[in-house]
Amino acid sequence: MKPQKHIRIREIANEPQPRSGAIHDKTDREIWQMFRNGHEGAFRYIYEQYVDHLFKYGVRFTVNRELIKDLIQDLFIELRNSRNLSDTDCIRFYLLRALRYKIIRTLKRQDRKNWLVRKHSMFNIRIEVSHEIKILNRQMEEENRQKIHYAISRLSNKQREAIYYFFYEDLSYAQIASLMGFSNVKSARNLIYKALDIIRRDFKL
Repeated sequence: MKPQKHIRIREIANEPQPRSGAIHDKTDREIWQMFRNGHEGAFRYIYEQYVDHLFKYGVRFTVNRELIKDLIQDLFIELRNSRNLSDTDCIRFYLLRALRYKIIRTLKRQDRKNWLVRKHSMFNIRIEVSHEIKILNRQMEEENRQKIHYAISRLSNKQREAIYYFFYEDLSYAQIASLMGFSNVKSARNLIYKALDIIRRDFKL
């Protein structure tokens, strides 16, 4: 049944749709509202725009690529069938938050016995060199790249995750707090500040 589920989503995304203005010229809020109102073109646009990004994000949590593919397909099926979606002005953030919840819930359900151990290592998000460079916003020689890569490797998993959201996903402190389940924005801001302080100190050394 799973292969059929994959095919069905792709078929829906590739179905010819009547034109109703250029969707890519609309805001996220407008596109999301169109989707909530049953506009198939809006659904296709959202799927095509974010499916690859969601996959690249999901595989940072687990090496099980097929699981991530299944969860992404499940997510889009659930979104399409839902009649009670909340509003959003940032579709990417909405999808990241939904997928993150599904990944954590699924991994926890699959291995409850070792969950307490796994949850401390599952957020070992690797940051590519290109985005490490973005953190310092400067050109680096190979030696400097190695230094900052080492500095990032010494961060806690939560610090790496927060850094990833802040620099790679360009999320706000408020969005990061919401995504990671913090009770207030200050917690997310402090987590990122501490991570950057570690990077700066290690980089100077």
